[in-house]
Amino acid sequence: MEKKGKAGKIFKIAFRVLLIFVVAVLFAYNIYVLIARVAFGIGMPKVFGFSCATVASGSMADEIETGDFIITKSQKEYRVGDIITFYDSESGTYITHRIILVSGENYATKGDANESADDFSVPISAVVGKVVSVWKGFGKVAAFLQSPLGLLSIVGGGAVLWVIADIIALLFGKKKKETE
Repeated sequence: MEKKGKAGKIFKIAFRVLLIFVVAVLFAYNIYVLIARVAFGIGMPKVFGFSCATVASGSMADEIETGDFIITKSQKEYRVGDIITFYDSESGTYITHRIILVSGENYATKGDANESADDFSVPISAVVGKVVSVWKGFGKVAAFLQSPLGLLSIVGGGAVLWVIADIIALLFGKKKKETE
């Protein structure tokens, strides 16, 4: 019986540590993104070379759809066929398109669903990174989690899980005492 009690306590502690870690990382990331965007004007902040965004147009359909969540990673070089996200200073937006031509330090790009190539070249300095992962439809969830209500949900959800863990521990503790 004592082994079950120790295992339960270890599980409870491990669960709480994991819960605190996950909530803290999500909260810290959201605060970092908020500060980077608002205070420093960085539209796509990077963490260890990675950045992420929610896709707002269908120019890359069928591979990447509106509402998908993309993760990009900075690369030393980019090649024809790579899907990159870059900042277009003329429109003031981030665009995700495929490289169709490499010319020195510039790239010609095109959206897969577009009829023609973009009418501008993309300098390497404007490239945020290569798309390394696409999470279908997750963009709406990500956008919510980055909102003030989403931040509150992260912290509140963590608190609720904490209380549930306490209730479960109490129930198992009572059952253990009753069987002894």
